[in-house]
Amino acid sequence: MIVKKVKNQNDKPKAWQIGDLLDYIRHPHNRNPQEKIEYAGGRNFISGTHNGQKLEMISLARESAHSKMPVTHWIFSWQEGEQSTREQVEELVNIFLERMELTGHQAVYGLHHDTDNYHLHIAVNRMNAETGKVVQPHKGFDKEEAHKIVALVEHKQGWKSQENTRYAVLENGELARRHKSQEVKPKQAALDFEHAKGEKSAQRIAQERGHDILKNAKTWAELHQKLTKAGLRFEQEGSGAVIFVGEIAVKASSVGRDVSMGKLCKRLGDFVSGNYPENGPEAPITIPPEPVSSVNFEEWKIYQAEFVGQTKTPPVPEENTELAQAKKRHREERKNALSRLAKFGLPILNIARHCLKVQQAEELRQLRQTQRQKPKKRRGRPRFETWLRAQGLSTQADRWRYRAGLEPAREPQRPQGENMDANVPELHTFERYAAAVGAERYRVTCIHMDAEGGKKTFILDKKDGATRGFTPDELAGRMPEMQKLQRRGENIYYTPLSGEKHHILIDDMTADSLDRLSKDGFLPAVILESSPGNYQCLLTVPKLLTGFDRDVGNRLTERLNRLYGDKNLSGCIHPHRAPGFENRKLKHRREDGGFPQVRILFAERRECGKALELSRQIDREYADAAKAQRERPRVVSSGRLGDPVAAYYAHLENIRKHLVIDDYSRVDAMIALRMRSNGHSRDDVAETIRQCAPTIREGKEGRNWQRYAERTTDYAFGMAGDVDMAKNERYRELWRRVEGIEERERETSRIRMR
Repeated sequence: MIVKKVKNQNDKPKAWQIGDLLDYIRHPHNRNPQEKIEYAGGRNFISGTHNGQKLEMISLARESAHSKMPVTHWIFSWQEGEQSTREQVEELVNIFLERMELTGHQAVYGLHHDTDNYHLHIAVNRMNAETGKVVQPHKGFDKEEAHKIVALVEHKQGWKSQENTRYAVLENGELARRHKSQEVKPKQAALDFEHAKGEKSAQRIAQERGHDILKNAKTWAELHQKLTKAGLRFEQEGSGAVIFVGEIAVKASSVGRDVSMGKLCKRLGDFVSGNYPENGPEAPITIPPEPVSSVNFEEWKIYQAEFVGQTKTPPVPEENTELAQAKKRHREERKNALSRLAKFGLPILNIARHCLKVQQAEELRQLRQTQRQKPKKRRGRPRFETWLRAQGLSTQADRWRYRAGLEPAREPQRPQGENMDANVPELHTFERYAAAVGAERYRVTCIHMDAEGGKKTFILDKKDGATRGFTPDELAGRMPEMQKLQRRGENIYYTPLSGEKHHILIDDMTADSLDRLSKDGFLPAVILESSPGNYQCLLTVPKLLTGFDRDVGNRLTERLNRLYGDKNLSGCIHPHRAPGFENRKLKHRREDGGFPQVRILFAERRECGKALELSRQIDREYADAAKAQRERPRVVSSGRLGDPVAAYYAHLENIRKHLVIDDYSRVDAMIALRMRSNGHSRDDVAETIRQCAPTIREGKEGRNWQRYAERTTDYAFGMAGDVDMAKNERYRELWRRVEGIEERERETSRIRMR
């Protein structure tokens, strides 16, 4: 059995879509003579007729003003030769509505067959008739739940499962996801070590030597015994466990998801510690360094022999010691100066404090500058690539840098297409970038700029007007295509997309603003140099999942960019330059005709706690504003228009999308002018401004809001408003669409026609 969620046709009105869908479910032969109806039914309707149920569903769906289409269409299809009975259809519908948390919602279903295939169509209204709210099953992950429903129905009714199904029902009746592999990729820190030194990380050694032992051991004694022979040891640490490779500890869960401490205890019983002697035949064997790649193997052996026995931990740099001593001396100077000058009073003390601070800051600046000019001393073992280039082996160094393309067997399988040869630096850069960002999908935008400043934009994965982005593996497979686009003159941009976290972009940063960002406690996951002296950074911030996520993300982006970056950037979902590709703006063209490459200056998987605190503050502001709006008496429009308060907030959100708001009085004036243009009365506009204007301010302002509303209304309905309305005549249709006036007029017209 397979399941499919059918995409809605957004180009048609809501009533037409629902009517056509229900007609097709009940009477498929009218559309396709080869398709016949075997059985049909409906749930939670007053009427027992087809036309009556259709009108009921349309009427309820129209009440969902915030949902373009609350009715969803699902298809469950059996394999060739399988035929469902009416009882089995009813059981499937019961399971579907219960698992989707839509029991009690309107549903129409019909069993069709054409040739040898039977399939069930289900149309369900997500609009709850009692609460008046549109239900979002499983927070939008309804397709995943649908696959679980398929597994349950197959198990209960005895249908044959399709190949590569996502879920299966175990012997105990529990649902379990089918995993192709429990392999865990090494963490980015381990990969960075392997790239730098050319040898396997402790995590990779633990995975290769220990995973099968941990997975297949029948007792704790057997586990400890076999790990000892492999040169490893297993110890409990807190509520988890670690595997020691020599003296380096690796979390057991990072070796494999199926060998964590919890899963091992569930399989082997309570933990029993092992006996690992340090000396003698029973001690774990010493694991020598192992090459991580067959590329440059002979050179790696020479490199390893040259630095054998050298400590891996570099000594503390001399310059750091000198800087620490200077800072300690400065603290003593400040302490002595304050104790001497305290008797002269606070004004003299503050002057002395300021002068001393400036003097010490200048001394530290000069010290750092002097240290930068000193020749750097080699500390510890150099990077393998650096060593290769120092030996004059540039070709071998390039082979090492792009070794992923020379070892396809060690890399994840890519989609078939163009050959991924060794010369794909953009792929290596993307993998480093993606490991730090950790987004679920990435939208790829291409912008071509001509000499006159014109732009042509297209989205690489856009199909039928929709874009979902690429998974990291899908995007990696598209890298040759993106290289061709760049050679054609395209500017490549990434937009990271995730369901439960924001990826906040701060654009057009300078070295000074980057430094201020760091000092203020904001921790970016990625820092890019988009052009010489110009930077972009990405902050990972978990979503609060409170219903204001998009607004909170936009406000957070707006605030951070106003402080550190582009003052005109406000959207939380925003493209940025793709690292590894060129910035092909004409102003950046070099004398040789080339363009600067977008470089990664920093990349580390981490969340920004400071930004999370700020997002919680913004969320509270939205919650307080929503509460105040609910408690405020409703302004009733004097005409055929909708709620003036709703109109106010609709215009506010529209303005926020296009402008950076730094003057809320100007925003109120713009909204008043728009509302006048749409036909709201002077009294309605004044009362709305009085009520709503205080709610959008971040702090309390001690002003007379009644007088403020009157002044704003005097402008909108006065001579100045007449002039501004004439200037903005071309936007009047847009202002009507913001309030949804045309849609209400069409609905009213349809009702009258009936």
